Amino acid sequence: MDKLTLIAAMDFSRTRLLGSLEAIEKSGQDVNKVLAWRPGPGRAHLGWQFAHCAATHDRYVNVRIKAGLPADAAYCDAFGGGSTPSDANVPTVAQLREKLTTNLEAFKSYVNSLDAAGLERKITLPNGNVISIAESVLMMAWHEAHHQGQIHLTWNLYKEANGVK
Repeated sequence: MDKLTLIAAMDFSRTRLLGSLEAIEKSGQDVNKVLAWRPGPGRAHLGWQFAHCAATHDRYVNVRIKAGLPADAAYCDAFGGGSTPSDANVPTVAQLREKLTTNLEAFKSYVNSLDAAGLERKITLPNGNVISIAESVLMMAWHEAHHQGQIHLTWNLYKEANGVK
């Protein structure tokens, strides 16, 4: 698969994710309250879901693909896979937009720097699966769509629980 198509898939998923954030902003609700809302005990709040997408891009490109360190290790620790969502650490809309933009742009920049052979280079995931960088880009687009679905569901549950039309 060519890099323009791969980047288009990432951009498509991101547009939907940002659409959910914009809907929350325009809802007339207290945005900080919405971002801190959990659908049930022990479940991730909306802010964590958005932040998780940004943290995953950082960790994936810098650790999984480049075999280095995340650009923001503390952010990845707080919002990356395996982290526990904290009520004391709910990101603001501004923080979410900054991390979502910065981390996606870094990921896309790296993909843009690759030639066809670079896209086919294999990496080994923590579970032992071996995939190409091109496949990992598709996986990141799917991952973001997956979490956008969780955000969509959680936002709908919030609206129902709080009488929002």
